[in-house]
Amino acid sequence: MKNISLLTIILLLICISSNVIAQVPDTTLAKQYEDVVIKSGSYKVYKNIRKTKIEQLWKNVTDSLQKERQIAADSKAQLQKGLAEIPLLQAEIKELKAANSPIKKLSNVSDTTLLWGLIVLLTAGIVFVIYRSRSTVLEVKEQSERYEELSTEFREYKSKAAEKERKLARELQDERNLVDELKAR
Repeated sequence: MKNISLLTIILLLICISSNVIAQVPDTTLAKQYEDVVIKSGSYKVYKNIRKTKIEQLWKNVTDSLQKERQIAADSKAQLQKGLAEIPLLQAEIKELKAANSPIKKLSNVSDTTLLWGLIVLLTAGIVFVIYRSRSTVLEVKEQSERYEELSTEFREYKSKAAEKERKLARELQDERNLVDELKAR
């Protein structure tokens, strides 16, 4: 807290001093005073100063003074603004401290528990799907073996039936030939 206000004051001093340093050396008030008072003509013990030079010096002094007052007013406004922000920053710090309280940590624990619960649930689901897939693969393999057996049996039956058909066809042809021979005699 003290660091923030100290930092604000240091920044304000730097801003003010940078404006003072930024004056052009040839037109400083000291140089103008030297031109008006020291370099003016003398008559006995009296100094003869031109009125225009005094008026110009006075105008420059008042302008410089007005600029410095404006800078001081701006600095004061910035300081007031900074001071107004301090309670807000303190409240924000309290909120951040409250966010790291044990209650918040318990909330994080429940979030972690929920996350691990979901991971366990998803893992159990994956294991179940793999088990079901494995049993399905075994069933498909069994059905495939049955199909192969049936296919083999059907091919054997087909070949036996074709052989019977050929045998019957030969016998039929033999009978026809026998009938033809008997008709031809």
